[in-house]
Amino acid sequence: MSENLVPIFVLGIIGYFVLELVKAVSENRLRQKLVDKGLVDEKIKPLFELRPLAQSASALKWGIVLIAVGLAFMFAYVIHSWVPEAIRDEITIGTVFFMAGLGMIIFYAIDRGREKKD
Repeated sequence: MSENLVPIFVLGIIGYFVLELVKAVSENRLRQKLVDKGLVDEKIKPLFELRPLAQSASALKWGIVLIAVGLAFMFAYVIHSWVPEAIRDEITIGTVFFMAGLGMIIFYAIDRGREKKD
C-alpha cells in the first residue's frame, strides 16, 4: 500500500477518538444537568443504566468489520503480483472498502436474527 495513505489512516483514528471523547463529555454534562435539576425519576433512569447488550453488539460489529478489513489486506497482498502496477493501490483500497461494507451487512443480518429471538 502507498505510504501516502498512512497519514490518512492515522488522522482517521485520531478523529474517531476525538469524536468519542466529545460524545462522552457531552453525555456526562447532560446527565449532570438532569441530576442538578432533580429530573431523575423513572423516566430518566434508563439514561443512567449501562446497556450491556448494546455494548456487546458494538463489539461484535467492530470485530466483524476489522476481521473483514484484515482479510481484504491479505487478499490484496496475495493478488498484488497478478495486478498491473498502475492499479494496485486502487484494488487494495476498493477491496478494503468492499470487505468493510460486507462486514457491516453480515453484522446487520446477525443483529436482526438476535432481535427476532428476543
